[in-house]
Amino acid sequence: MNRRDMLTMLGTAALIPCSAWADPAHELTTTQTIRIKGSPEAVWAYVGDFGGIAKWLTVMRSSKLVLKQRNEVGAIRELVRGNGTRVREKCVELDPQAMRISYVYVDGAVMASDYLSTVDVNDAGNGETEVVWTGRFTRLNYWQDPAPEGQDDASVKAFFDRVYKLGLESLKSKVEGS
Repeated sequence: MNRRDMLTMLGTAALIPCSAWADPAHELTTTQTIRIKGSPEAVWAYVGDFGGIAKWLTVMRSSKLVLKQRNEVGAIRELVRGNGTRVREKCVELDPQAMRISYVYVDGAVMASDYLSTVDVNDAGNGETEVVWTGRFTRLNYWQDPAPEGQDDASVKAFFDRVYKLGLESLKSKVEGS
């Protein structure tokens, strides 16, 4: 293990309970939901692949696991966004039975602090699946008022609203084959 990986692991340990110290007065949330024609298992094949998010989240150029060799709690993935920025995220919950996955930021060009994201895949009946993507976060420098331009609460929330919505629409397209 090289020095960078060791530092990433040590830094990650401090981030796991990030929601515990988030300032509730500044906490923001987003929830996006979509119905997909297909079985929960077909949808979970995409969503449950923590290292393969770029296969369906088209705003990502690439994604790969950089810590652990398979999708599991504790795995860290590195994402390269469409604009070239990089971020690492850690899987903090992976429940294939409940079809639920949660992750937090570890490092890189993060867009928020105290970030926790969860994706739930649910059987909606009649051959459809409902996917709910929820995020909890605070804007960077939430203690600074006024916030720097484009980094205010409304802008940060709008960013995640847009990414989650686009991501779910892309997931739907992949699963439904359109």
